[in-house]
Amino acid sequence: MQGLKEVILQKIKDYDTIICLRHISPDGDAYGSAFGLAQFIKDNFPPKKVLVDGEPNKYLSFLATPDLVKQEDYQGALVIVTDTANMERIDSKYWQEAKEIIKIDHHPNVTPYGDLQWIDESKIAASEMIADLVLTSKLEVSSTTARLIFTGIVTDSNRFMYNKTCGETFILAGQLVAKGFDLQSIYQNLYEESWANVCFKNYLLSQVIVYNEQISYVKITDEMLKEHQMDYETVKPWVNIMSNIKEFKIWMLLIENKAEGYINISIRSNTYIVNGVAEKYHGGGHQLASGAKIYQWEDTEKVLTDLSLLIKNNVKYMGG
Repeated sequence: MQGLKEVILQKIKDYDTIICLRHISPDGDAYGSAFGLAQFIKDNFPPKKVLVDGEPNKYLSFLATPDLVKQEDYQGALVIVTDTANMERIDSKYWQEAKEIIKIDHHPNVTPYGDLQWIDESKIAASEMIADLVLTSKLEVSSTTARLIFTGIVTDSNRFMYNKTCGETFILAGQLVAKGFDLQSIYQNLYEESWANVCFKNYLLSQVIVYNEQISYVKITDEMLKEHQMDYETVKPWVNIMSNIKEFKIWMLLIENKAEGYINISIRSNTYIVNGVAEKYHGGGHQLASGAKIYQWEDTEKVLTDLSLLIKNNVKYMGG
């Protein structure tokens, strides 16, 4: 692995223009890995043109804001895509016009892309991989870089509570914290909520539907969002409102994306491997945390049937 990291660092040194990308509807790991890597390159190679493309996420604006990247910027550039398993989810119109493309990801490599790939499914976050890359590089890691990458790790690990969190995760996180950023402000920005959000979460809990005793789900229509003055991007990450209910082994949040014409499904489990079902419905992800899409509410029953088969066939997560 050390050799692959050295190759990536050499590629960064070789190019004058580098564009960092991540997936659509970015989460903390997407922002942390892409912006953290970009900041690391800027700090160590000031003459280079370093950009981060993609749509902004207003709830992560306390971390960074994407650049205004033009099509011509991609000409002759190196593109580094982090935390993005599938080409369809890369948040850029022009990424394929780059001279060279590197994929850095911790999801199952179901759809390979790029000229160079660094895939490590054992990592809790793509940001953990970026932490490993920068902290072993013998180059400067600024407090700004550390803050970005740490946020990616802490969000994808759910504050170090998910299964793939390991000793190395804590070692890397500790080395990042030692760089001197304001740790408390990160948690405050991530987890502080408005009263309106809390009220809507309580409402959603009242809408939980239980299927075959061990599966729960909530359906959120566009009309529900409008009625409660909420929006798709705010509510989409809330799947884990059902995560601590002991009877539920699989839980889902289905939310209508009226603008794009589909229904997004976030699927989570603490027991059963769900990513195979997600892949069947235009999605994928980790064994216990995946996303999918359907295009009509009637297909919810098909997804529930497939998830029930996981329980019936005892398709359990064995750790690792």
